[in-house]
Amino acid sequence: MKNIEIEDDLYKYILANIEAFGETPSQILRRLLSLPNASAGNAPPITSSVTPSAPGQEAVNDEPSVFEAITPKVPDRANISLPEPLAHGVNALFDSEVFKTEAVVTNKFMMLLATMYYENTNAFEDAADKTKGRTRDYLGQNLNALLAADSEEEQNLFKASKPRNIPHTPFWVITNANTGRKRIIITQMMSSMGYPHYLIERIKEEI
Repeated sequence: MKNIEIEDDLYKYILANIEAFGETPSQILRRLLSLPNASAGNAPPITSSVTPSAPGQEAVNDEPSVFEAITPKVPDRANISLPEPLAHGVNALFDSEVFKTEAVVTNKFMMLLATMYYENTNAFEDAADKTKGRTRDYLGQNLNALLAADSEEEQNLFKASKPRNIPHTPFWVITNANTGRKRIIITQMMSSMGYPHYLIERIKEEI
């Protein structure tokens, strides 16, 4: 795999052609250019590394999604064109086909957080400061601060939580946590942000 730099207009074009959450840049470009899927006979295959999890934890795919792989900085909110249905709020997200058919809990988790950020950015930032575990923050804008620990053992545990950038935002969030922990994070965030009770209750059904 090679890293490349692209201009803003190409970045927006790729985003505009996402058909499924979690699509990689290679997958999108191959589809747009009518190229065959990578195989041993042509280009190197797109590989993914799945980290084994403890019982009850979701395995995390280390292959970056299109959002993580080609987003070097947070785009200007005034100019960004969010993929559907992220642009229309949590209520619309829950009812969208993209969200309903997404099988990976971590992808749904990230979609929700990205949507919440753009639905009410100021409230999201305030809620992020309040959403914490017993010994650590669950999300924040500074990755180094999120991984800061008092001991090497604790830091290894924090790294194992695999913080990832929330699509289209300056925030990072832990992703290698079980589904119950992800629900807790979303529920705490939504409660702090003032979402109605009926939407918060849907978290148990949606992820």
